[in-house]
Amino acid sequence: MSSFKEINQDTSLSIGEYGAVYESGTTSVTGSFGAIQVLGDAVFNSLTASNWTGDTLASLNVPAGVTLFGNFTAFQLTSGRVVAYNNA
Repeated sequence: MSSFKEINQDTSLSIGEYGAVYESGTTSVTGSFGAIQVLGDAVFNSLTASNWTGDTLASLNVPAGVTLFGNFTAFQLTSGRVVAYNNA
């Protein structure tokens, strides 16, 4: 069972309380992000998450409206627009 603190942190992330980074260029972005929301169809050059396994999303077209959840530490776009929401 989740504690109140864990539920509160999850809710705070979902409403962007911890801030966010908007990226529409090809600059490498680093930080600690809990979610990445795609605002305009995006292609990632790289995407690093400490809790993901399997194939990479690099070169895959991610359509606008998709939100990726994970513990992201770095990403770089080839094209598109995203908002990366900071972890607590």
